[in-house]
Amino acid sequence: MFKNKHVVVAMIVSPILAIIAYFAVDMMVGEKPKQAQAGQSYSLAALPNCRYPSGHCTLKNGSFEVDIKSEEVGVNVLTLHLTSKHVLQGAKAALVTSPDQAGEPADMTAEDESGFKWRIELEGEQTDDAMIRLVVAAESALYFGETGLAFVQYQTSFGKDFR
Repeated sequence: MFKNKHVVVAMIVSPILAIIAYFAVDMMVGEKPKQAQAGQSYSLAALPNCRYPSGHCTLKNGSFEVDIKSEEVGVNVLTLHLTSKHVLQGAKAALVTSPDQAGEPADMTAEDESGFKWRIELEGEQTDDAMIRLVVAAESALYFGETGLAFVQYQTSFGKDFR
């Protein structure tokens, strides 16, 4: 089988052609990235670290990214620290106990003058169905997203808190 030169050439060339075809199809039919427009709203997708007890959650849309870290202050009180790679004009967050609840967003306060770091204390019951809803404004565009509270507790397999 491997003595035939046509089979050998086909085994070498076919994976290369498959990779080229994969990228060519993506370039032809893939969605082209667009610059955020002022006055428009864009959704943020929760990355996988939001589904596990990782201690922080990242919400992202293209190159726009915000990272949420949590600390528990007391019973049913949760402090969130938001860090962005872009300067934010403002941020609001709400803790809702069920996905169909509207929730009243509260203003986050800037931790410094740069507009990259924000914080808020949210009060509410932290059930399995509870969610955090977030809205941030940057360059006159709004970004919104939501995530569950699975990331709030930081756990490791080592039995120690390495935060």
